[in-house]
Amino acid sequence: MKRHLLSLLIAITATIVVPGFRVLGAPPSHQDPPGRPRQTKPTQKPVPEPVENKQLTTPIQDADEAMRRAITSLSTQIGLLTDEMRKLRRETERNSGMMELLLNEDRLAKVEDKIQEASSNKAQLDAREQDIQRRMRNIQGELLARGGLRRDEAEAAIRNELQRALEDVRSQQTAQQQSLAELVSQSTRLRARVDAVRKKLEILDAKNDKEEK
Repeated sequence: MKRHLLSLLIAITATIVVPGFRVLGAPPSHQDPPGRPRQTKPTQKPVPEPVENKQLTTPIQDADEAMRRAITSLSTQIGLLTDEMRKLRRETERNSGMMELLLNEDRLAKVEDKIQEASSNKAQLDAREQDIQRRMRNIQGELLARGGLRRDEAEAAIRNELQRALEDVRSQQTAQQQSLAELVSQSTRLRARVDAVRKKLEILDAKNDKEEK
């Protein structure tokens, strides 16, 4: 009787324990088959908090700074160009003044030469006039110098000749006097212009010296 109960207990125990070992030894149904890499679920990274984009303002600031520098450089170049233009204008004005001065001085010199020549011619005409008048006062001497039988006719002829010579000399004197007056007036205008140009150049030179200092 005891043997029968022991055999029955062993059979029951074996029936309970063996399936348990099978269950424990079998691989889980959800595992991957051998030789296949195991897939792992990626770790979810935390979402970063929004950060202000400071790089957006940097290009704008750089563009403004570049624009300011460009405007400053342009203003500097315009200032330098303005100074050069002012200097060129002064030099051109001075060169023009010098040319005008030289031309007027040359004209004045020529006019003064003509005045000298006209004055010399007038002096010669005056001397001829005086000589003719002297001869007219000394008709008898002219008659003796020339000789002749008929004194009345010879005296009239000499007197007429001297009168025509005197009229011719006086006509030349009148023309020479008018020419001389025109030359003197022209020289007066030229001399005034020369003085004005010289004064202008002196003022311009003084201004240039003052600006250079």
